[in-house]
Amino acid sequence: MTEKDFKILISKKQRGLLNKKEEAILFSFEKKMLAKNRKDIFLNEKHKLKIQQDIYSKIIHTKQKTISSGWIKVAGFLIVALTIGSVGWYTSLQSDKVNSKQTVAKILSKEVSYGKKLTFILPDGSRVKLNSGSKIKYPEVFNDSIREVTLSGEAFFEIKEDSLFPFIVKTASLSTRVLGTTFNIKDYEDENEVAVTLATGKISVGVKGEENIILSPSYQLNFNKSTQSLKKQKINLDDFLGWKDGILRFDNEKLSTAVIKLEKWFNVKIKLQNKQYENCSFTGVFKDASLERILENITFVKTNLKYKIISSEEVEISGFCNN
Repeated sequence: MTEKDFKILISKKQRGLLNKKEEAILFSFEKKMLAKNRKDIFLNEKHKLKIQQDIYSKIIHTKQKTISSGWIKVAGFLIVALTIGSVGWYTSLQSDKVNSKQTVAKILSKEVSYGKKLTFILPDGSRVKLNSGSKIKYPEVFNDSIREVTLSGEAFFEIKEDSLFPFIVKTASLSTRVLGTTFNIKDYEDENEVAVTLATGKISVGVKGEENIILSPSYQLNFNKSTQSLKKQKINLDDFLGWKDGILRFDNEKLSTAVIKLEKWFNVKIKLQNKQYENCSFTGVFKDASLERILENITFVKTNLKYKIISSEEVEISGFCNN
């Protein structure tokens, strides 16, 4: 927990807005810090009690809102700890961060090959669905201030809401920060376009050298790796999130980009015999369809195209395209 997070908790406590989870976090932290610094802050129990009573008297005198005796302990601790430079609360907190990193240093990873998908739960209860050819790294246990994962490829996230601890997804191109929402990130190493798509909630996307961009539901942020350009646009969610439900969608799509999708979806290599027709476009929506069925549909619409399944790992498309 950062100093800023703790101050937020204090403010919410004073206004009577803490929920049970936040109150538990607050008192757990107070107990931990008191135990750690007891000898440095208080001479003895009597000294500790006197300080608490003095603070309580000042609070009453200034006619501030009546608060619980438990909170007075926290207030007493904060005032004393923050005024003792040698063992200040923030110094102690920084030490805790170091210790925390040491205890949660183990990094886990999930990876799916082309042709497969994987759904799993992160340590905080958030759900992730990895698309074909994707990999994610995350700590075995998230620390007490942030939830951070690293993604290569494409994934759909359903983040468990936590107003205190933000969730961050880092890719090679950008960083996406949320508190609790559902969104999709696509950033394959072999593709030039990066896309962040928001389904529900709100997210903040940061790209190096640019100000963070806030997305609302049904908006997508596109980043071009070559030109380093950004584009924010309103989209139809079904066009970009269907993959997680087994749906392949082609909307007036060029054969060249459709082939890339098919290769990753089915873990095959598709050879275009004639490069001149790779810009041939077609439209179609397929749910849980086989590669052969999709190829049959394409060649039915584009009658001068033919396909040949050479092996379970290789397909060839020949002929010419009738636009």
